[in-house]
Amino acid sequence: MPGGKWAPTQNPKSKVVPGQMRSDREKVPGGFSKADADKAETMEAALQPQSGMMSPMVAPGCQVYWPSPYEVCGAIKDKYNSLGGPNSFLLWPTSNELVNPDGFGRRNTFQNGPIYWSASSGAHPVVNHFFACWQRNGWEAGVLGYPTTDEIVNPDPVAPIGRRQVFQGGTIYWKLNEAYYVTGSIRDKWGQTGWEQGFLGYPMSDEIKLPDGQGRMNRFEHGVIYWAPWTGAHPVSGGILDRWAASGYERGSYGYPIADQTSAGGIEVRQNFEFAVLGWPTNPSAAIVDDGDINPTVDDGSPTSPADFAADANVGKDTSRAPELVGNVVKRSDPCVNQSCVDPEDPNLASSDPPTYALPSECFTIPNDGRLRGNRKQACSLSTFAMTVRRKDPVTQAVEVVGKLPFNLRTGVLTSHRSGKIIQEYRFEFGAPYQEIGVPKLNYQLSYEGSADQSRYSVSGFTSGSTVSPNTTMAITVTWNEQLLDDGAVDYRTTELRFDFSNIAPFIPSPYEYVTIDGDLRCDKTMKNRQGYVQGCVLPKFVPGLDYRGNSDGGRFPQAVGHIQSATGSGLPGASLSRPLHRESDVGARNNNRLTACPRTASISGPRQVSGRSCDEYPFASTKEGAASGGPGRTFNPNCHVPDLGTSTASTGYSVCMIDAGQNSLAGSYLGRFYGFGRVIGGDAFYVAATGGALPPPP
Repeated sequence: MPGGKWAPTQNPKSKVVPGQMRSDREKVPGGFSKADADKAETMEAALQPQSGMMSPMVAPGCQVYWPSPYEVCGAIKDKYNSLGGPNSFLLWPTSNELVNPDGFGRRNTFQNGPIYWSASSGAHPVVNHFFACWQRNGWEAGVLGYPTTDEIVNPDPVAPIGRRQVFQGGTIYWKLNEAYYVTGSIRDKWGQTGWEQGFLGYPMSDEIKLPDGQGRMNRFEHGVIYWAPWTGAHPVSGGILDRWAASGYERGSYGYPIADQTSAGGIEVRQNFEFAVLGWPTNPSAAIVDDGDINPTVDDGSPTSPADFAADANVGKDTSRAPELVGNVVKRSDPCVNQSCVDPEDPNLASSDPPTYALPSECFTIPNDGRLRGNRKQACSLSTFAMTVRRKDPVTQAVEVVGKLPFNLRTGVLTSHRSGKIIQEYRFEFGAPYQEIGVPKLNYQLSYEGSADQSRYSVSGFTSGSTVSPNTTMAITVTWNEQLLDDGAVDYRTTELRFDFSNIAPFIPSPYEYVTIDGDLRCDKTMKNRQGYVQGCVLPKFVPGLDYRGNSDGGRFPQAVGHIQSATGSGLPGASLSRPLHRESDVGARNNNRLTACPRTASISGPRQVSGRSCDEYPFASTKEGAASGGPGRTFNPNCHVPDLGTSTASTGYSVCMIDAGQNSLAGSYLGRFYGFGRVIGGDAFYVAATGGALPPPP
């Protein structure tokens, strides 16, 4: 091609003449053969006005571009020629005009991309990253439809780098990366922010269908825009986006954004979500206006000594409740020869040793039955044993008891809501011997989760193999080390002490004994402090109580307490151990509870509004007994100002009251704190001790 630019063939041959074709004079461009070029030349000849014939090789209104043996026709030809034909970025045709699957549109392919045409959109090329985006979204049959413009240079402020192309159903944008489309309400909202020159920048994803099947979102360089049919489209960016992301986006505790960000006094920004308000740079707990039980947290730090564990065990402890049954200490022994290992007449020995952190004073008043008693984070048990010494007659082989040493074994357990470690004390309280016992030694072996690996624990106190003296106490304190748990995991733990006595030859010693706490300890990694997920352990059979009594924390939010008193008094559960509540940790279910009791529908929420008040529901939204679980709604008017609900005494359902917003928020934060220090996880039972409250005055 003279000058390096394409031009039509001069005096094209109407049939192939060896040695006289254009392909014999010029190099055929890449992608085409000599045969292709010669065929194209004969097709060009058929189009010459002076040919005086109608050739079946080329349709009317079409053009052929040597050496490509394909015709380009109509509007697609006009667009191709306007771009420069083969001298354009498209280079040469690689197909004749093709009918699109819809039966109406047309296209031609070229070496660097196609030109698509439809009657409503006209003819436009789609190439490179735009072509890839359009392809992965279904071509013209997808959400984007046909192109309605060529590629357009964007007015970037520094240099014209970015590009866009408009389609019937959306717009594809590109800037030094992959190309992505925006459409519909998200595109409109992005336009309101200033398009690519606004604070969000260029799109970084196509529109994404969210897991609920209803919402949509696009990512941008500096944020996201989320849309749902009931919320509209709203951007989320900066620190608020970070916090929302950490909570699980729209599936988390806050739900979808329902408004754009707004400035508050010039020192922070706030944004309303379905179930809370997020602020930046304020503390998120101060910004939440919902129950406060959204993401229970635990205090920073972790206990390091038995005193620390004892202090943690007392956090949230109801001192009015005596130690309760929380499990069993399983005693197991090998069968003895022809007789019982433990004489049922062995004495119940009293201990004269002082209490310890793991064995507080109440552990010295519990029954001697081997059952574990205590509260959520501390428990103990008492069992009686006897070291029984026997002698076998060498002639008759008869076995007789020649001595005994009775003893109590007390064990105390301490856990913490801030640590996956467990403290356990074993105290052997030996009494007076009976006849011959020799000079016995006490041997023990520990195992945790079925393993005797000593990396799993540490021990202080007497060493295994120590000599036993009658009328004395021997004790060890074991720290069961934190075991690996994945974030969000829950695990039940087993601790075991195996012991026996030696150094009593020539007598027959007592068999070894096992003392096991089997599965009554639970550790989880479902809650966070400021550093991330942390483990905590409890005795889950103990049902904790949320202390909302007026002479305790409940005195700080009397209207919330008054609502609970009225709600439980009308028949709703949660006021006693016999009808407890159960925590709901699934945020979707929690949000459904919240929306059922306190909907945002203007026709319902509007008439309820009272200045300075917010919607309080019971049972709490974070319980399985919440409003969406079924049953009628109720209220206590005129104090509660909920005109859409009446009264009820049903044992199921829910109650709603508009109470002081500050008290509502504070009560919710205490509920979240209770979940944290009690490690109250999904499905756990708890009750509410509510006294001394009062409903708000009529508005």
